[in-house]
Amino acid sequence: MPFRAEVSGKASTPPMAPDPIDTQDVQKFWDRHPVAAASIPAAPGTAEYFQGFDRLREAMEPPALASRVYDFTAFAGQRVLDVGAGNGFVMSRYARAGAQAFGVELTARGVDLCRRRFAFEGVRALVTQGDAEHLPFADASFDAVTSMGVLHHVPRPERAIDEIHRVLKPGGRLTLMLYHRNSAMYRLRFPLMRLLTGKSLAEQVNEVDGAGNPKGLVFSRREARAFVHRFSSVETFVGLLEPWMVAPGFSRVAKEAWLLPLAPRLGWFLYVKARR
Repeated sequence: MPFRAEVSGKASTPPMAPDPIDTQDVQKFWDRHPVAAASIPAAPGTAEYFQGFDRLREAMEPPALASRVYDFTAFAGQRVLDVGAGNGFVMSRYARAGAQAFGVELTARGVDLCRRRFAFEGVRALVTQGDAEHLPFADASFDAVTSMGVLHHVPRPERAIDEIHRVLKPGGRLTLMLYHRNSAMYRLRFPLMRLLTGKSLAEQVNEVDGAGNPKGLVFSRREARAFVHRFSSVETFVGLLEPWMVAPGFSRVAKEAWLLPLAPRLGWFLYVKARR
């Protein structure tokens, strides 16, 4: 998730390159840094934390975009899995819309946050601790699988996407969000920041998500399509472009509304929808 943070981390690698990072490295980072916690003036797990997170998330994915991405009401009565459940935001929305919502979350702290959210909201959903490369479910278990801003952080994303393919039913819906290589962030801000700080583009991709984040990747539309090559009916589209993503200091002279026409081309979120 692109909540701003000033950090440093290991360099990332091309999407399908061998990666020495271990799942435990990723787990330790996210256990210390629940998603967006640094941007919310409330303790993780409190009602105020979830309310603050939801405001941030809904600002990044306004109703029209969210409807296009998630199709919440389309899966009422069906089994939906969220891989990398975070604090349960996506799971809770599917549960509210009548789906049987399941989630896998890498950290024990994340599992606890999900369960606290479900209790606050009064929704029924089941989350378990596990990793995206070894999903603890039988083949063809789900009508839909989502994974939002997660697979670009796992040590071996190709294993994770194979696991998602395995647990999806034939014809089931895949929905992903990945970081976008051909975005204003990656093509404009990061090169400028490299000149100012000496940090590589790869380091800066990691730094989007917090101090010491061990891995982050970016994907072009073509790379994303290659990533989901085992799936059919692939659709890609782009969203989220905020002034700070363009260049240092740009938010002082530009309004987000001015950038809305450019977001579908230069946004930081690359969405992928497909069928198994």
